[in-house]
Amino acid sequence: MLKHSAVRLVTVIALSLVAARGLVAQATAASDTANDTSGTYLTLAGNGVGRIVPGSVSDVTVRVRTVLIKMKIVQERDRPLRQGGRELRGKKGLVDVSVRLRSESTSSTRVEVTALRGPANPDEELARQVIDEIQKAK
Repeated sequence: MLKHSAVRLVTVIALSLVAARGLVAQATAASDTANDTSGTYLTLAGNGVGRIVPGSVSDVTVRVRTVLIKMKIVQERDRPLRQGGRELRGKKGLVDVSVRLRSESTSSTRVEVTALRGPANPDEELARQVIDEIQKAK
């Protein structure tokens, strides 16, 4: 009985440390994003970045495809979303990359990029690189 209690205690402590590390990482990312003057923000789930870029959804879709090729992200999916949006998905090694586009106006598009190395391991640096390249592409 005592042995099981000790194992449970160690498990709880280990899980608490993992959760705390994740919260610190999210807080750091939020702080970095708050200081970002480019208009980049963390997505609601906290595992991606977003930005409003100039251009229609169709124009930005072309730029996204170009960026995916340039960054050696193998495109696996390209599908329309509700209300004229679009989602493009691909892989770079073991990282799943998703780019969602949603019209903000006739001349601007909301772009949200997530890059995940598994279900709970976001690669925010890669997501930022992708969104920066999309912003720069013409």
